Amino acid sequence: MGKRRYTRIDGIDVKRIRVLMRVFETTFNDQQLDPILEVLSSGQLGFGPNVLEFETKFKPLSDKLFNIATNSASAAAFMIFAYLKEKYGVCDVYTPSLGFTSPAWAAKHFGHNIIWVDVNDDLLFDCRDYLNKRKEENQPVVMPILYGGVSNIDDWDLEGDEIVVVDSAHCVTPTMKCDFSFFSFHPYKPICSSDGGMISTNHEEASKYFQSYRNFGRTNINETYDITQQGFKFYMNNLNATIALISLNDYHKNLEIRKKNFILLNERYKMLDHDKSSSYYFGTLISDEADKINKKYNLARHYPLLHKSKFFKDNVELPNTEKLHNKIVNLPLYDESIITRI
Repeated sequence: MGKRRYTRIDGIDVKRIRVLMRVFETTFNDQQLDPILEVLSSGQLGFGPNVLEFETKFKPLSDKLFNIATNSASAAAFMIFAYLKEKYGVCDVYTPSLGFTSPAWAAKHFGHNIIWVDVNDDLLFDCRDYLNKRKEENQPVVMPILYGGVSNIDDWDLEGDEIVVVDSAHCVTPTMKCDFSFFSFHPYKPICSSDGGMISTNHEEASKYFQSYRNFGRTNINETYDITQQGFKFYMNNLNATIALISLNDYHKNLEIRKKNFILLNERYKMLDHDKSSSYYFGTLISDEADKINKKYNLARHYPLLHKSKFFKDNVELPNTEKLHNKIVNLPLYDESIITRI
């Protein structure tokens, strides 16, 4: 089918919309554009039925009872640490420094103590090493980062009162042994909603808190409501949910492409192992020639080290993290043509 030409639909300049949507051209075809145009012409652009549909259809991927869609993963992390502060007071949050800033920033914003942990050669860490040495009486919270989609959470076998909050922004991975996961649907993530996030949990009390928090602290989304808690406009809107539903339909097909590319690239480069539940966001190579490889293929090093940033400025030594940071190569897996270029 050839590309269709639109002019205006119900007062909407569709030609201009198509130009704006070209950033998604590799993800969406003309037929997939129809539901987006339908939402745009309906005028229901705020919270709507497609948000609830996306939450329901995401449940098999998260493997959690409650899934709360948000306008970003940052908003999701913010709400989680707001809830933990209200329920437990100040917590001690154990997390790697090699990650995106917003989850750690959210923890710091609510007054929680961030305890940076060093990573092993596979960029993972064993939280038991730190929990066994802790002397603080604050509620311990462990926040692993599934860097590139790689995880070792199910190996921890925790038996204490630890709360596990998983930064799943790189993947769509069921994490059975956790209290909360938050996901990202940024344009360059395995599921794209243009921008958005999700909290997944089995805790019903927390899910009700998040549903209210994302909607200005209101009791419901109807015209008659009360304000019962703090909150912001953190809900996912109907348009983003529509895009997410389209992307969700292609998730497993695109996952197979990334798996195939990982296997082919792994024959050439020995990358960090992905487990069977990984989303294969990218393949990670640890190399002494990382700078050379990154420059040759125009690859970006993913994150600066948080504990060394001006904002956190923590005087802590993480020798393995600092050594590995300059050796990381993130190989993209999303396109079959990548194999011929790298």
